[in-house]
Amino acid sequence: MKISDPQAKTLTQHLLTRIRAGQIKEDPEQLVIAKKMDALIATLTARKSGWFSGARVLTGLMPWRKNSAIKAHHNGQTKGIYLWGGVGRGKSMLMDSFVQLARQDYGLKVSRFHFHDFMMAAHAQVHKERQKGTTDPTAGVVSHLTHGADVICFDEMEVRDIADAMIIARVMDGYMKSGGVLIATSNRHPDDLYQDGLQRERFVPFIEALKTHNDVLEMQGETDWRQRVLAGIPGWYYPLNTETDAAMEKAMIQLSGGIPLHPVTVSMTGREFTVDKAAAGVAWMDFAALCAVPLAAADYLVLAERFAGLLISHIPALHDASQNEARRLMWLVDAFYDRKRFLICSAETEIGDLYHGHQWQAEFPRTMSRLKEMSRFPEISTP
Repeated sequence: MKISDPQAKTLTQHLLTRIRAGQIKEDPEQLVIAKKMDALIATLTARKSGWFSGARVLTGLMPWRKNSAIKAHHNGQTKGIYLWGGVGRGKSMLMDSFVQLARQDYGLKVSRFHFHDFMMAAHAQVHKERQKGTTDPTAGVVSHLTHGADVICFDEMEVRDIADAMIIARVMDGYMKSGGVLIATSNRHPDDLYQDGLQRERFVPFIEALKTHNDVLEMQGETDWRQRVLAGIPGWYYPLNTETDAAMEKAMIQLSGGIPLHPVTVSMTGREFTVDKAAAGVAWMDFAALCAVPLAAADYLVLAERFAGLLISHIPALHDASQNEARRLMWLVDAFYDRKRFLICSAETEIGDLYHGHQWQAEFPRTMSRLKEMSRFPEISTP
């Protein structure tokens, strides 16, 4: 669908549709951000297709903007969006909705990264360039990783060490100054990024560039929409049957706000791991794909850093024959518990009857205790 189509879809319409369908609750702050993102899609589409084909639509979508302001956007002054606010305010959900709409309905090329994954890829690319003796090893990182995207999206931007700080400053500063458009979500205002970090003064110019080239928008309020949804969802479904499967699917729809699920590749040390289904910062996987594969405790920590919560389907009763799977489940639960993430599971049995082996007889009660505490919701036995 072209943006000149009078029936063109908007992110605001998507949110209102989900609200009417009961998939999400109405949140005025989310609707405000949705309108900002609609305006950016209009600007990017006009910039890509040409001023004359897009000007009338931009005026229609942004009637409060003067033509001179709209033309300034077209002339390479397009600002991105830096969206920050508390946990659970719906930042990732809005970004996923933006990406889906921009790609599918307007043909925009969007490169979306979890910030941690981007940094790992950027470090690897810089290392390759240094090995080749490239004068400026950061110069081609963005083009190599995004392949000429119209907009780059970073979810959960958080700068933690001097190596990340220096690389992201070199890589993204040039991208934004050359007219590249960025959308980033974060729990922190730009001024608080890399706070108290080593040699932070070298990072401050990048903070100023972020504020210059992006509209800094705060998701105000303290309503945690995900916790509000979780309050009405059981944390443990058993036994395994079609009703349990349907309940898990319904839970994922509610937690993702109805956004279509998609596979996500997570960078782990020395390899990549594919999460089958994810959206809005929540992942959904089968137990076998998580715990019957050779993952280590550190790998589950990566998943816990990457996702706000995890749905695990088809957990079997565990015995001595499945001691490796049981051990990995223990690691997984510890990782998500320590980072205050949530788990929703479907299993063959109730939590207290999950393990009948001998290998982890002393350790597994802690896992069962943590599963009960993390869910904080009733266990539901389906017919």
